[in-house]
This record gives sequence, C-alpha cells and structure tokens, in this order.
Amino acid sequence: MAVFIALYRGLNVGGKTTVKMESLRAVHERLGHRGVKNYIQSGNVVFATDDPVEDLAKACAVEFARAFGFASRVMLVEAERWSEILAGNPYAGPAAEDPKSVHVGICLGAPDAGRLAALLAKTKGREAFEVRGDVVYLHAPDGVGRSKFAEGMEKAAGVPMTMRNWRTMEALQALADEAAE
Repeated sequence: MAVFIALYRGLNVGGKTTVKMESLRAVHERLGHRGVKNYIQSGNVVFATDDPVEDLAKACAVEFARAFGFASRVMLVEAERWSEILAGNPYAGPAAEDPKSVHVGICLGAPDAGRLAALLAKTKGREAFEVRGDVVYLHAPDGVGRSKFAEGMEKAAGVPMTMRNWRTMEALQALADEAAE
C-alpha cells in the first residue's frame, strides 16, 4: 500500500470551479482509495492505494471530470517523496518564522531555472527561489499574492506547476503520516 498526496489545480477559485471537498473525497473513495482525507478547500487530498502509480493520475482525472463536469489537472506525489521535498527546503528559517512566505511549486517535469532567474530579474521583487529537481522553492517575504514573480512562475518554468504554502505542505505531511500508520 502506498500513500499519495493529490494536488488538484484551480479549484474553488473565481466561482467557476467550485467543488465541495466531501464530493472530492467521494471521487477517491469510488476509485477504491482508503483513508481519504483532505486539507482546506483547495483540492488537497491524501489517500492510500494499491493501484499502480502509472495509472493513478489518469484515473483520478477521468473520475474527477465525470463527477464535476470539468477537468482539473491533478498532480500526485508519493508520501515518501513529499517528505523529501519538505526536508529539502532551503528556506527553513523563513518558513519557521512565517510559513505563508514560503511556497513550494510541484512541477510536472524539470522547471527552467534560467528562465525563472530572468523573470526574477525583470520583476525586481524581493523574492528568492531555488530549483531542486522537479520542485521550485519560493521565499516571498512580501507575500505571494502581490508578487509579480509568483504570478509568472509557471509560464517561465515551462512546465505545469501547482503551488502550496509551507503551512499546507506541513499539514499534508501530517495527514500522509496518519494514513501510513
């Protein structure tokens, strides 16, 4: 049995993609996932399954579209990998002081660090970022909501990305730990 964290993109933003989390949990339960839990209203789901990982993202996306009538990209991260991502945070100090100032971009593929650096130079903000494999760590001391850099990160990265703040990252880790017990 493996534990996964599913990150659905763009849910409950702007009123057009409203999804109740109990309905999203039901999608995963219909797929046979066990111990399904979610965190906040933005499409974060933790579950356990014996399903082969190569089929999992597609099954989640298909069932989601069937249930809600629109598509949402889902990114899956195994709990073990999630732990590695948390342990690799180069902004651990700022994250401890202000968890909302540190974000993690989970990418489908390796982001283009050069293009991200060019974007940061162009936007001239106080943000800092670091790419590690398929993850972009972001420290936005003035907040991510006002960050021109954060706004353009996915396009500059050149790969699909979904961001979560540090508080959410830690909360999902706690749920994954519970699911593994």
